[in-house]
Amino acid sequence: MDFINKLKQRYSVREYHTENSITDEQYKQIIEAINSAPTSSNWHASSVIVVRDKKILAQLGEVNKYTGAIKSCDIFLVFLADYNRVNIAKNTYTEYQYNNHSSETYTVAVGDAFIQATTAQDAAISLGLGTCFLGLTRTMVKELNEILNIKGQAVPIIGLTIGNIKNNGLVKPKMNRVFENKYDFDRLNSDINEYDKSLIAHFQKINPDKKAWSYKEATIKSASSYRMDTKLIEDIWELELSK
Repeated sequence: MDFINKLKQRYSVREYHTENSITDEQYKQIIEAINSAPTSSNWHASSVIVVRDKKILAQLGEVNKYTGAIKSCDIFLVFLADYNRVNIAKNTYTEYQYNNHSSETYTVAVGDAFIQATTAQDAAISLGLGTCFLGLTRTMVKELNEILNIKGQAVPIIGLTIGNIKNNGLVKPKMNRVFENKYDFDRLNSDINEYDKSLIAHFQKINPDKKAWSYKEATIKSASSYRMDTKLIEDIWELELSK
């Protein structure tokens, strides 16, 4: 299967084959891909911590009930918005005035982190491995900072588990999010209504005895239930928002 088709067939893997580890060559290729990822203005405003130690994986997998995929994966990648390198440059050349706590700095660093994370996922998929993004990394900032020794102006933004797939899954249908030439706000409702048909059918197929969630209800339900460490992240970044 070529790379584009692998991307189109990608689905979240939450249980990995614990007796079939990724090879050293696969690991090397993933790391090389991550370090080759684009970075805004060459600032290198993101980092990744690669967790392979089984004891640490087990410890992180117990943080909350939604992080079980960490327990069985081969590697857990924690991507950071990381301004520590930029701050070293700022402190070295003090003649340049720069606000390193603005929303722009946070946007740049988060963008770099997500670019690295997507590059890692794409590399893993190209090698035939399974992946699962963990946005709930932002609910365990305190634990990650303590366990992984994260310091300075750096915060966990997104996690990614990688390993060999234990059981094949089904690809969840996706909504059309592409506009040509101009954004079309008036199209959104019709896109959502059309998507609901395929999403509900998908849920009915994989769990016929459970409620089949619509996009709108599933989205706002999950958004209202997640308790992200927003205040802690803002405090670490010393985020300054202009009024």
